[in-house]
Amino acid sequence: MDDKATVRLQTIQALQQLAPADRQAAAQRLYHALFATPQWQAAQTVATTLSGPLELPTQPIIDRAQAEGKVVAVPQTLPKRQMAFRPLTAKTTLITTKFGLQEPQDGVILAPHALDLIVVPGLRFAPNGERLGFGGGYYDRYLPRTTGYKVALALPAQQVGQPTWPVESFDVLLDAVIKA
Repeated sequence: MDDKATVRLQTIQALQQLAPADRQAAAQRLYHALFATPQWQAAQTVATTLSGPLELPTQPIIDRAQAEGKVVAVPQTLPKRQMAFRPLTAKTTLITTKFGLQEPQDGVILAPHALDLIVVPGLRFAPNGERLGFGGGYYDRYLPRTTGYKVALALPAQQVGQPTWPVESFDVLLDAVIKA
């Protein structure tokens, strides 16, 4: 079993080496699978990130959700490794954080139970819902407060059969991992 830092580094390197055409094809399969789930179809509020360069692009998820009349919520990091989700609209003010990610700065904070479906980011995913995140612990602190369906979309470089990292008691299991 490798330590989390080693697995994160290995995964980042694998994602950087993924050919753009392969990444795009895998992404399309993931979007198609997500949009076909009953949880997506039933969701009124979908939470996702504004993706960074290494991550699966979330703009197609945002666009589809908005086209279907769903509320899209995106995270804002707060002090003490906390976060809140705010609706993303054409009027939302976004800033770039110290992590290089876009975050909302205005709009109401949605209650955790208001999120019907949460597309959870991460670096590595196992089929039973184990997730290795980026190391900040934001989602592990937030997800226990939600009742929404927690799903990850895993590119091939992010998939493992079993966790190869230590799974901690505070690590929140996802409801599903969709694989490309």
